[in-house]
Amino acid sequence: MRYESDDEIKGVYSDGAGVALRVLGWQTEPDEDTEWSGYEQRTGRVVYRMVGDDQLFSADLDDLEPLAREDYCGVCGQIGCAHG
Repeated sequence: MRYESDDEIKGVYSDGAGVALRVLGWQTEPDEDTEWSGYEQRTGRVVYRMVGDDQLFSADLDDLEPLAREDYCGVCGQIGCAHG
């Protein structure tokens, strides 16, 4: 999965499932102009991975809610865990 980094949206979010998600940037995909321009188009979705994991997923940014650092565990990513 490809993405374009964006400091304005980078951060940790929740999708309501109890796990913290680290948003990395906007999902991109090549189009008919990518070969000569080198640019890919944004799909309108963001790319994220669960805190403590490395698998990439995508979602609509409107479906995610920002989380404060004290609201989740930095080790396991579980919301409400006080371990890390």
